[in-house]
Amino acid sequence: MSTVIERLRIDGCDEFSVSKAFIKMEGAGYVRKKYTPTSEVSHLEIYQYQSPAGEKITVVYDTVAKILTIDAPAEQLTALRPILPEGVQKPAKQVAAQQTNQAAVTGQSKQPAKQKQTVRQSQTPKAVKSKPEKQPQKKVPDSGEGKTKKQTRRKPEKPAVETETLKGITRKRLDWALKDMKSSDGIKVTAHTGNASWTLTDADKNTAELRMEGTSVCITGKKSPLIKLVRDRLTSKCDMKLLRKYLSVSLRYLSEASRIDLSNGLTDFANISRLSDYSVLLITPYRALEKLIYDLQQAEGINVKMIGQAYEKDEDGKYMLKKGYLKRINSVVYSEVMTSLYTEYYATRNFYTHSENAADSRSRGISDKAEAQKILGKLLSVIEYNCKKLSEIGFAIAED
Repeated sequence: MSTVIERLRIDGCDEFSVSKAFIKMEGAGYVRKKYTPTSEVSHLEIYQYQSPAGEKITVVYDTVAKILTIDAPAEQLTALRPILPEGVQKPAKQVAAQQTNQAAVTGQSKQPAKQKQTVRQSQTPKAVKSKPEKQPQKKVPDSGEGKTKKQTRRKPEKPAVETETLKGITRKRLDWALKDMKSSDGIKVTAHTGNASWTLTDADKNTAELRMEGTSVCITGKKSPLIKLVRDRLTSKCDMKLLRKYLSVSLRYLSEASRIDLSNGLTDFANISRLSDYSVLLITPYRALEKLIYDLQQAEGINVKMIGQAYEKDEDGKYMLKKGYLKRINSVVYSEVMTSLYTEYYATRNFYTHSENAADSRSRGISDKAEAQKILGKLLSVIEYNCKKLSEIGFAIAED
């Protein structure tokens, strides 16, 4: 009698929660047998696992729609539920017994465009609502003569002073943020009477007033890079102290998402003691590198869906930026950095986390934690070295 396969779909799964689930599965005795990465034509990550009882399990993660789908026997789905991301679980449905796991995956690959559209429709209203309303322009009294619309438009508008309240900020977090901005970013911090309010000033003379009220911090000032810095430093979910130890220069180029992935990756290596395959711990840090490459591409107007689309191979088979980009950007250092980062991403990540992409048949698993830590150390050094090169030429990523 054929085993009946059921499917469980979980919506709203971020990359970190998915990586955590795979780590827990590894620790519970599930063995990864195959991994198909995203590609230029698909944003699905496909995993094949074997349960401790020897049953096949297929896991598909849609990296755009943030949907995790698991095809497995009913008893295996029951066993997996406690270690899978919470998200929004949809009712499980049966998959025909004669249908292979690969066919189930293929059937899913036709859906991403629709899923992507649905997500955008649901998120767009929130994004619009979150933007502060524009201050209405003050009407200039009509004197009757000499005033024209063109002259009125020439008058520059001064940025309005705004107050933003950040909730759930502890005094310990605030004290750390003030100290970190002072020592690491050169921000002048002036404490006022009662030590419950502060004035911050950056090198460009932008100012921000901070006031502590219970577990909330009120930030008052005109829109500026300083206001953004204060907000990011108070609300960041990453361990900045840990990141500064390895990536002091790179931090200016790393997005919050990349910082969180790298911070969590370092923390996982420190806290997780035993796994059958430590390569799973490398997925999150290399995802951070992928995001960094994407952000650096966007900074120079290289608009591609998958980062690999910006590269081609030279006569020796090595990756390099496409000639059109090289000619337009005309920066040897930028080209060298982008080539170095992508070479590290493609060669190392693909070998250790993509089970069928290498030319030989060597094992992709890492049973020695020290070996995995060495790979992570190399990744961090490659990022820091190349970001230093960007810093030396004054390269910058524009703030949103």
